[in-house]
Amino acid sequence: MTDLFTHWIDVVHMFMGVDVPKSAVAAGGVYNYKDGRTAPDTINVLLEYPSEFTATFEATLAPGIRGEGIEFCGTLGRLLIDRGHFEFTPAGRDSRPVVVEAEGGMDLDHVNSFLECMKTRGLPTGDVLIGHRSAQASHLGNLAYVQKRRIDFDPLREEILPF
Repeated sequence: MTDLFTHWIDVVHMFMGVDVPKSAVAAGGVYNYKDGRTAPDTINVLLEYPSEFTATFEATLAPGIRGEGIEFCGTLGRLLIDRGHFEFTPAGRDSRPVVVEAEGGMDLDHVNSFLECMKTRGLPTGDVLIGHRSAQASHLGNLAYVQKRRIDFDPLREEILPF
């Protein structure tokens, strides 16, 4: 779960103003592809953050199941983000979603950002510390899956706490 999850949790961190969870639990397994692999083809991970919210990740490689993106659910409504659009639906009955389609290409945006940082010596949108924090979330989820237990983490000392 380190590849695509790391990119999506990076967006969660950016939107929520946080950068590392305090605990992780996970469940899943090799349910479909009985070919000797050790990485799960289906996994669910729950991360808990110090600022009192949780983030869940669900993934499966089962044929025919598609979908990717982030869904923020809160007291004011629901925000869905994927690679093609943003969709916000306010809380309440008869609320109508506000949809904003993506413009341009994300790859070009990343390349232009990188080139601008090279010119100005500024930090990129996702610098090495941001990447490290997003990877930490992935690793905590993987550890929880492999060890089949809740992993508690001290974000300040960057240490897994004993059970």
